[in-house]
Amino acid sequence: MRFQGVTFLNIDGTYAPQQRLLQLPHEWIDATDITETNLYCEQKSLAEIEERLSERRFHGMTFIGSGNYHYVSYLLMKHIQEPFTLVLFDHHTDIGTNEDAVISCGSWVSHALTIRALDKVIIVGPSGRLPSFPNNITIFPTLPSPKFLFSHIQTKYVYISIDKDVLCREDAVTNWEQGTMSLLFLLRCLQMLLMHKQVVGVDVCGEYPQAAVDLFHPLHREANRKNEHANLCIAETYLHYMLNHPRLA
Repeated sequence: MRFQGVTFLNIDGTYAPQQRLLQLPHEWIDATDITETNLYCEQKSLAEIEERLSERRFHGMTFIGSGNYHYVSYLLMKHIQEPFTLVLFDHHTDIGTNEDAVISCGSWVSHALTIRALDKVIIVGPSGRLPSFPNNITIFPTLPSPKFLFSHIQTKYVYISIDKDVLCREDAVTNWEQGTMSLLFLLRCLQMLLMHKQVVGVDVCGEYPQAAVDLFHPLHREANRKNEHANLCIAETYLHYMLNHPRLA
């Protein structure tokens, strides 16, 4: 039951126009009334989001809206008990600095590192000059193959977080600088992890923020079309493996 559908956290309204995506078996958790959540999240607001997520029925895949809310990933993995590896597909490291007292979309990985069961973080997709990081963080700007990624994961359990800004503009449109990964390659990585590891959770963000007045703007229509297609491919890949490989659930 808990792996037979997906959860939509409606924090920014970005999923309402994606009607084909909403045909998937799902539950809808509304958080649009929670304030002080965009980019940075105040502690009281974070606790309220966590409380609402705790009531969800589907604990496998969660869609969390724009990348501005990527810090929700921390909440989704915070109560994992088994030693696990976080595999993050993102064009940015989201590690932040030691001065980031308030959790944000750019610092949530540092908060995740405080989770006792988290053994290692592997980030796929960042570009540019990268600073040195602790030994429990490995960064691959690109991958030669999905199998190469698999060879660097030592734990049985894996949590996967996907920010669609890792994808090329042909496959997604986000409000952040984007990478060059193709959707096909991302799906191959996801399939490989689902087949060979015990995936304890997946989340997806990277929607294009929009107001109701923008729905017919060409850029927003392109964003909805491409992002919905990517979301469907990711969700259907996940649901297929969960339904056909019960051992993973």
